[in-house]
Amino acid sequence: MATVSITTNDGKLSHPSAALEVSATNPRYNQPALRVHQAGTRGGAASIRIDDPNPDIEFVETDTANPDPSAGKFEIAVQDDLLQINGRRKTVDPNLKGFDTMLVFQRPAAGGNAGFGFREAKQFKKFGEGHGAIVIANSSLAPTSNVPGAGILYVEAGALMYRGSNGTVTAIAPA
Repeated sequence: MATVSITTNDGKLSHPSAALEVSATNPRYNQPALRVHQAGTRGGAASIRIDDPNPDIEFVETDTANPDPSAGKFEIAVQDDLLQINGRRKTVDPNLKGFDTMLVFQRPAAGGNAGFGFREAKQFKKFGEGHGAIVIANSSLAPTSNVPGAGILYVEAGALMYRGSNGTVTAIAPA
């Protein structure tokens, strides 16, 4: 049983809110608003656990200089056997607002797959029925510039491509 429990049954509130809000309101001090200290010695307990029909954690950067209203907004979400890292869509239309999938990880017992590049988790199509596979969506725009000291791996028309730091593009595997 919890040492402290906060329960609310208020229903719809007049403004977006939460059952518990923690605020650090003094801008002179750059310190955490919430800190969790776990004193367990075995490490098996969850420090933070979310039981929710659609659990997610949203991150919102409040001092971004980017004029795009979706900049600095990301979430970590769970849907069935998938852990997703999502980015806010670039729109102000309330009917289109939401998140686009950036990365998807499937738990090992369900296949242990990973994927990136599709905007919705359902586009991964059960990872081609594979286990331990990585799905990479076609690049919506192939890279045209070099990254010094690095290479770029991407998929174009189903072919696995590599662009080296000197600009050489190599087809690693044809479609």
